[in-house]
Amino acid sequence: GLWKGLWKGSALTGLDGNRLGSVCQALEVTLPHGGVLRGREVQQNAAPPFQAFLGVPFARPPLGSLRFQPPQPAEPWTGVLPAEQEKPPPLQIDYYLQKVLGSEDCLYLNVYRPPGTEASSRKPVLVYFHYGLWSLSNASMNEVGPELFVAKDIVVVVISYRLQALGFMSLNTPLAPGNMGIKDAVLGMRWVRENIAAFGGDPERVTAFGFCIGGYIAQTLQFVEAAKGTFQRSMIFSGVMNNSWYGALPGEVVRERTLKLARLLGCDGNASDEELFEFLQSVPAMELFSKAWDCMASPPPADRANPPFLPIIDGGCVARPEDAVFPAHPFKMLRDGMQVSPVPTMFNLTRDEGQVVRGDVKLWTGTRVDKDDLDDHFAKLDRSLPCDLDLELGTPERAAVTREVREVYFGDTKHPTMHQMYTYLGDIVNGMPVVRAARHHACHPAAPPTYLMSFAVESTFFNRSRVKYGECIVPGLVVHADDMSYYFGAGTEPQGPGPEPALAHDSLEAVTRRRMMAFLSNFIKYGDPTPEDEPEPELHGLRWPRLPASTSAPYPTLSFTAHPSVEWELFGARARFWQDVYERYFTDGDTAVSRSPPSYTDPDDREDGGKDFTRGIFM
Repeated sequence: GLWKGLWKGSALTGLDGNRLGSVCQALEVTLPHGGVLRGREVQQNAAPPFQAFLGVPFARPPLGSLRFQPPQPAEPWTGVLPAEQEKPPPLQIDYYLQKVLGSEDCLYLNVYRPPGTEASSRKPVLVYFHYGLWSLSNASMNEVGPELFVAKDIVVVVISYRLQALGFMSLNTPLAPGNMGIKDAVLGMRWVRENIAAFGGDPERVTAFGFCIGGYIAQTLQFVEAAKGTFQRSMIFSGVMNNSWYGALPGEVVRERTLKLARLLGCDGNASDEELFEFLQSVPAMELFSKAWDCMASPPPADRANPPFLPIIDGGCVARPEDAVFPAHPFKMLRDGMQVSPVPTMFNLTRDEGQVVRGDVKLWTGTRVDKDDLDDHFAKLDRSLPCDLDLELGTPERAAVTREVREVYFGDTKHPTMHQMYTYLGDIVNGMPVVRAARHHACHPAAPPTYLMSFAVESTFFNRSRVKYGECIVPGLVVHADDMSYYFGAGTEPQGPGPEPALAHDSLEAVTRRRMMAFLSNFIKYGDPTPEDEPEPELHGLRWPRLPASTSAPYPTLSFTAHPSVEWELFGARARFWQDVYERYFTDGDTAVSRSPPSYTDPDDREDGGKDFTRGIFM
């Protein structure tokens, strides 16, 4: 009765929200296998109408014996398949509505194109992967508004992938090696390669794009052999594969959580791996989903987010070496130049990345600091150092680095401000990993053109996280996801982007959007955000230089403020400090701290025992 009530209460009516618009006409596209897709015309906000093909299957439903398995290509069909309505998102919890949403049957994608596009058009293609800490969000038009890119004559594809245990459970063996959510993305890219020409897209001008976890996925594609040739450029925003805050974990860690999940669901503790795997494949999806949240670390770690299941370093647990997503730690792979597709890449971060952990989301409750515990967390600063460094708790080396952190970020103060603390947290959870990723990418022997941007436009009613989290965000900051409104749509409601507010043509928000879309569309089309032969009046002749192929030379960044300019040595001494720390203390990323993460509090110190994420939903 509980599950039926939850499912009924989370019925996925209105995923499109008010932005979906009305159907203007039926549209049909014939795919290479002979099946036909029927889409529809849509208009969102003040942008021109576009054509949408929604809920297109790119893989067989990952159900039954296909649960926890690599995705299999979708079955071809004959006749006309309606593609006029969006599919449910992957199974998840909606943080704002506090309801369970979605379906285990989730491997679908949406395709959008300009009206009048023909199969022979060969327009540039943008493929997007959504954010969500491996646990939430979706590919809907309400969340990922494609209209601004389509208005730039670009074909847009948005791909869904499996989340949480369904996407990242692992026994750390070839039977269940994990990383299925990332392999979903790879198969989605292969579908684009084989089918996008039928929609008028150019399979030789594909840009893989992701934000946060989606950026992690988009960058990872450069290292996966099976994704080679499916894209020619990448845009990686506010999330990179070398981010220790959200993966990848040693395989043994995820295996232990999988064994715990099986026990919680009633599996015999003496079961073999084969028996355990068959048991987990047979459990109803909603039951498996709910128990997965009890596998969260308690208390949560102080140095990373806390989803129960994450990507793993899978080099030792796959049947064939080429099947591995992460044969080594992601930063080691990046540092050692292991890309198979080192393509031109644009990296972006917001000026104050880490402030998003102020939001009331239990997935990162371990890293959240409030005024009443600020001094306590400051006293325990050593617990928050990145887990991929070879700095065990209690060692003189860790103590020495902690002293350096205090000097760089806090000076001689004994009582830091919230802004100081979140500048530090922002750097370690997202900002500096992006900078490191960009600079090491530029150093690849193939010399791929590499661009770095720092977004810093302040708008109290348009920046997306500012609207969502409101007073949780310290005034005057530009935080994680604030930039999304300028390319995927904005709104005035915390539960989602929704209908946009009207913008005056000469407003800061409208001008910023035009500039942002000029940078992004130029890169998608030409591999250069400011090509000399495509002048953009809004940019007033600005040229955005590439990063040099060196981690020691001064490096340029586009500082995207109300008046964009090129800034040298982004973050200055802070960036140089972390570069030096990683040169001294990073070896292979598999550390004692990554296997047993520290926390700010011991289990007995917490009233809720660290299990408050789903209170009111599953408890």
